[in-house]
Amino acid sequence: MTNEDNLVAHKSEAMSDPKSDVLGSNLEPKKDLEEATIKAESEQQNVASSDETSELSIYDALLKQTENIQAELEKLNNHKLVHTYNSIPRLMWFSLLKGISLGLGSVLGATVVLSTLVYLLSQMEFIPIIGEWISAILDVVKEKPDN
Repeated sequence: MTNEDNLVAHKSEAMSDPKSDVLGSNLEPKKDLEEATIKAESEQQNVASSDETSELSIYDALLKQTENIQAELEKLNNHKLVHTYNSIPRLMWFSLLKGISLGLGSVLGATVVLSTLVYLLSQMEFIPIIGEWISAILDVVKEKPDN
């Protein structure tokens, strides 16, 4: 049989079998191909819908973060210190009190440190060279002014 005879035989079989196509191949593999194509398309749609879902979840997360930042900014704007710095008279009063506190704290701190240092030095009179020097300092400190 020649190639032409084979082609004619296949065509006659195709005409007699409704499940076969023109070339004599069975339609079932073609159906499998169509089903596979349909499945692939549905998977692509699922992937696209999952992409949309993931985008929506990202937007939801960003929205929540933005709302949290907004709430924190409102808390910060309602803080007493922000109200103080937004008013000139309050800022001046606050600065005055801060300066008085700083000055008073510095004077009291220096007094405590120096008195402790003088007391410790007065206890060291037994050291020969330093003791004489400390005694001279204590004599100057103990002298009463002539005023």
